[in-house]
Amino acid sequence: MGAVANKVQAVVFDFKAVFQAGTTTPHPHMAQLLRVLDQQGVAWVLMSTQPIDAAALCSAAGLPQPALHLSQEDIPGRKNRGSGLWLDQAAERIGLRKNQLVIVGTTEWDWMTGINAGVLYIHARWASTLGRKIDALSADDPAHLYWWLERHLLHEPEWIFALDDAKHRLRVRSLFQPNETFPGTSPSSFNLKTVFTYDKEVTVGDGSARDILMVHLLCSAYLDGSLPNRAWFCVYPSSTPGRVNDQLAEFLEVAKVMVGSYYKGDLLVRASQATDTSLARATGRHDTVSIATQATTVHLNPKYRSTVRGKTVIVFDDFTTEGMSLDWGRNLLAKAGASQVIGVTIGKYRKPYTVFTPRPGVAIDAFAPNALTPADFTTEYLSPGFGTGPGDLLRDTMSRLIAGDTGMPDLGRGPASQPRIRVPRAVPENASVVGGRPVPAGRREPMRTYKNGRQRHIGDILNQFAADELVTWHGEYLYPVGKRSSKALWWISRWGGPEQWYSSREAEELISQVCEDEGIIWEPVQPNYGETERLEAVQRIERRRRVFRRVQERRQAAGD
Repeated sequence: MGAVANKVQAVVFDFKAVFQAGTTTPHPHMAQLLRVLDQQGVAWVLMSTQPIDAAALCSAAGLPQPALHLSQEDIPGRKNRGSGLWLDQAAERIGLRKNQLVIVGTTEWDWMTGINAGVLYIHARWASTLGRKIDALSADDPAHLYWWLERHLLHEPEWIFALDDAKHRLRVRSLFQPNETFPGTSPSSFNLKTVFTYDKEVTVGDGSARDILMVHLLCSAYLDGSLPNRAWFCVYPSSTPGRVNDQLAEFLEVAKVMVGSYYKGDLLVRASQATDTSLARATGRHDTVSIATQATTVHLNPKYRSTVRGKTVIVFDDFTTEGMSLDWGRNLLAKAGASQVIGVTIGKYRKPYTVFTPRPGVAIDAFAPNALTPADFTTEYLSPGFGTGPGDLLRDTMSRLIAGDTGMPDLGRGPASQPRIRVPRAVPENASVVGGRPVPAGRREPMRTYKNGRQRHIGDILNQFAADELVTWHGEYLYPVGKRSSKALWWISRWGGPEQWYSSREAEELISQVCEDEGIIWEPVQPNYGETERLEAVQRIERRRRVFRRVQERRQAAGD
């Protein structure tokens, strides 16, 4: 197959997403879906844990032949599901880039397979419920899946503005002109500022207009390589300290898991009040805005001083005119050692992008406000031209959602709703339920010290995992109502996914899973573990950590 098109060329299905549980009977409408995909030149790949005669099985079930069947025997090292090697093999064997694939799965391990490979995951709700540990795009049935693919992924991404500047290690992508209007259910029409500037709730069909726009933005970025695996996401701060665009931040906090990235909501800091550039544009007061507006008020959070180096960082913003905010973010991140900065916005005004470069002798402190003026910078104006953008496609999408027409060829009408990512709302610190799981009642305190060797043992390896960006975590002690003793709560987010709390036993199980996936050895300990035994365990872990580092280096050298 060719590898030129920037659109999905193959869909990788878990066996249980194709065949009903415990049978070789396809799910309803699966045969029609696969035939429609085949007619459009989209291949399909079947994944099963055990070897099977896929050709005979699909022929007997009346399904088109898969372009490829993968079982665990085909994976280097016979890695379990969850390893990105499954999708590495799929892409290599059919001659595609990984961002030309999507994976449709039924379990947390399929979700992890996508995250570890940087391949977009869609959950097959017709075969499996969406578990509490999974935040993902999902489809209710095969017709729903086709709607998702056809509206967002089976076409070349269209940008109103697309800039690639190797000299400054900069990429910019914007979808629309800011004044574009779209049909809605309530209200009946809206423009982009209604949603992103004025924070108005707009519904399209039974879903959110903002979610449709943001999903299309991220899918377009995925298709053209602007959403790389393991990147950092952040939102450029608003003019008021401590604020970002809530519509972007809330969505990206969850959407980071689309390709296994990390949301760093506090990476860019607004240190003091600045001119609202949206208001300045509305009133024509452009003279009140300059690069100094950003340089004197925005810097990087010092807590990332030792970790941002070498990272690809995607800076999201709602609208940009000349790129002043995005380019100041680029300057800060480049100074701090980031390898690449990608600017992604919903809207771009029809003006060239301006690259601001500090003049010789002008120093920038990436982690503190800078007392600079416009005279401290030289400017370059870059304009690769303006495209048409996907406005017509999105207007048609929204019109069909409003009419309830989300069918596909040969399958009739599907559910009148837009496949969407779950977007959780902010949860108070002492909420009784987090991530669908009740938190025991009682007083909670930060885990500043460990109370026994077992807890220290868990904390030691979690700290090591955090240093390798395998997890983020923090600990708390819970004092249940009416009791004097405490219970450890381990709040862990794996691979940039949603944060969940775990008991000590559950944390040990999770750590064991991570170690198994990464090919290292770790064993839990007893609650009465002493200091001598703990130190011996730490030494063993450190030896394994060195092995783990070597494994990582070999993977990177091999392009894994």
